[in-house]
Amino acid sequence: MRTNLIKNVIVANITPGALPVEIASGIGRRICGISGMILAALMMALPGAFLTVLIVSLINASGEAVLRQILFASAGVTAYIIFMLIEYARGTYAECKKNQNAKSGLFFMFLVFFLTSGKELYQIFGVDRTPVFDVSTVNILLIAFFIIFYTNGQFNKRRLFVSAVISVLYCFCVGEMELISVPGFLLVLRIMMIVLAVYGVRRNIQGKIPFSWQSFRKLAGELICWALFLVVFSLPAMVLYPDIFSFLGKGIVSALMSFGGGDAYLAVANGLFVNTGMVGYEDFYSKIVSVANALPGSILCKILSGVGYILGHQSGRSVWAGYAVALSGFACSVAASGGTFSAVNYLYERFSNLDIFQTIRRYIRPIVAGLLLSVLASMLYQNMVIASSEEWPAAVMLLFTAALCLLNVYWKRCTRIRSIFMVLFSVGISLAACNLICIM
Repeated sequence: MRTNLIKNVIVANITPGALPVEIASGIGRRICGISGMILAALMMALPGAFLTVLIVSLINASGEAVLRQILFASAGVTAYIIFMLIEYARGTYAECKKNQNAKSGLFFMFLVFFLTSGKELYQIFGVDRTPVFDVSTVNILLIAFFIIFYTNGQFNKRRLFVSAVISVLYCFCVGEMELISVPGFLLVLRIMMIVLAVYGVRRNIQGKIPFSWQSFRKLAGELICWALFLVVFSLPAMVLYPDIFSFLGKGIVSALMSFGGGDAYLAVANGLFVNTGMVGYEDFYSKIVSVANALPGSILCKILSGVGYILGHQSGRSVWAGYAVALSGFACSVAASGGTFSAVNYLYERFSNLDIFQTIRRYIRPIVAGLLLSVLASMLYQNMVIASSEEWPAAVMLLFTAALCLLNVYWKRCTRIRSIFMVLFSVGISLAACNLICIM
């Protein structure tokens, strides 16, 4: 039993999706088969997602005066999240040192930040120009997996040169300025990346790959059950929300891209839902993220449920449309996590001779940390927007946010205290300080 638990933890850590949900589904499958797998995942994800939707719906129903206080409170939550993102980056560097790839890990972290944070940095410094790169989260992860699969973490001169040239050209094509816009060039690059990635993986396969029809049929059965789970829970939304398939598509993609732990999902969700205009910046950060970070449970499940509620509610049909789309978002997060875990568990058992799993585990976290630093810049700008709406100097809010982050650092290091109390501490100080500035 202990051996299976260790294997579940290993597979969950190299698999995108909600880690607690994946581990729960693995344990449930071991004890009660497919029914246990689905029930365990459902029960693990439900409490946090339910509370998130409930609180977000109450916030949406509040008046202007209450919403203003919520914005003041969100400034404190934002400061706490910034503190957590900095801690994540610090933890990433410490892990890279432990894995003896500190220099390359740090390089990838800041390179990703440089490539993805152009828009946010321009906004913070008041630069009214189009960023040169500002590459999307999706494209950054595509580049990352191309490099990982092609090089397998072995950066000799030839592999480094080829991967660097292709990656730079790809960034020129997909960056905000689109420095290379030759018709067909991007398609050729993507084909080259796929071919080289497959070649890299094939090169590292040692010996004969074992295959079992019984195991494959078992995997197919599990994936079909996860698909049926998603369809059944999404039926109400299919009736009440016309764009449900667009939301579910992005929800599944976001789950498949969410490597690196709970907070890492913020970068993915920001790229797929906020940057595409599907969900408003204020709705996402001031309502959904603030509530999700204050509650226990998987960030992925809570945020997808919250995004679903906002989309359904804003469709103008009824509050029940919000709950229906929230239910589909919840089902999407659970099904995508459980289905991906089943697939990767199958691959892990079949391809145990591949070093690619360890390579992914070693390098994906620095890449995600770089994406989260971009989220940090985005959240810092959100606090500046709150200051602008109250006609306060931006410098005042920047100093306040920095001071509150430092207070969280001090409190974290000097006392052992649960995260929820640190969030409440930040909210309390933020409410008091913002209201005091208003009176003055």
